[in-house]
Amino acid sequence: MNFTEKVKQELGGVLPNPRHCRMAELGGVIAGAGIYNAGEHNLVISSENELVIKTAEKLLNKIFSVDNFGRTVYDIKRSGRESGKIILSGQETEKIVETLKLRSGELTADPVLYTMTCCKRAFLRGAFLASGSLTDPNKDYHFEISHDNEAFAEELRNLINSFGADAKLVKRKKQYVVYVKDSGMISELLNIMGAHVAMMELENVKILKELRNRVNRQVNCDSANINKALKASGKQLEDIRYIREKTGFEGMAEELIETAELREQYPEASLAELVMYNGDSVGKSGLNHRLKRISAIAEKLREEEKTHSMTGTEWRKR
Repeated sequence: MNFTEKVKQELGGVLPNPRHCRMAELGGVIAGAGIYNAGEHNLVISSENELVIKTAEKLLNKIFSVDNFGRTVYDIKRSGRESGKIILSGQETEKIVETLKLRSGELTADPVLYTMTCCKRAFLRGAFLASGSLTDPNKDYHFEISHDNEAFAEELRNLINSFGADAKLVKRKKQYVVYVKDSGMISELLNIMGAHVAMMELENVKILKELRNRVNRQVNCDSANINKALKASGKQLEDIRYIREKTGFEGMAEELIETAELREQYPEASLAELVMYNGDSVGKSGLNHRLKRISAIAEKLREEEKTHSMTGTEWRKR
């Protein structure tokens, strides 16, 4: 069972008590899964998801207080999946259109059906059940509901945005897709529709992702710091070896000699570790200053050697 199926399975168990909310949810289901048969002047609610058909059946029976309102049939497709249909008579269709205030021919709901917040939630739940989908949060964050009517898709986008979301609308082939990509708002939409278990699963995935990203950032940062420290240590050791080979440590201040020998003893230690090995007699700033002084001495010796070498070359040319 993928994440969309999990969410719809949970939503299928949510049936609102107020009649106006049931009407709003049925309006959402019909808007997403209803087909108007112009020749027969009747309505067909069709879906490959049995849960959508079962939900529509329950809502129809509850709203109109009639058992077996409409005729339900199932067909097995070549793929092996079962496709369900609720076929409503012309008289039943007229009753539904009038009760739910559906737009004739389009079967899209008039916004008057979901003016109250509770009805907006119910309508959104029905629309998502019929034609919505969710990407597995382990892979990406993407919530969408599609419809073939642009004006209705725009109304659906406005409905979603009334809850503080930033839903977008895009045309994909012959469908108009209303989508949300913000993980926080998707979580809120699941809560709004009543899919609380799915919402908690998404939040858990978000926490794990954020933790993993934080660990990766820390590891990358630590790795960069280690590389930086090793590079600095290598340069310091090179300077110390150069001084030792050219002049030795004679004439250098006692604290510089101690620091040079400390660095030679612990070639891969960080500055903080050198402070600790030094017995905390000097801080990081002080130790760093000493190492810079040692490097300055090495650079001065290199410059002197370079100058002496150039002077010798000029004398030989004469």
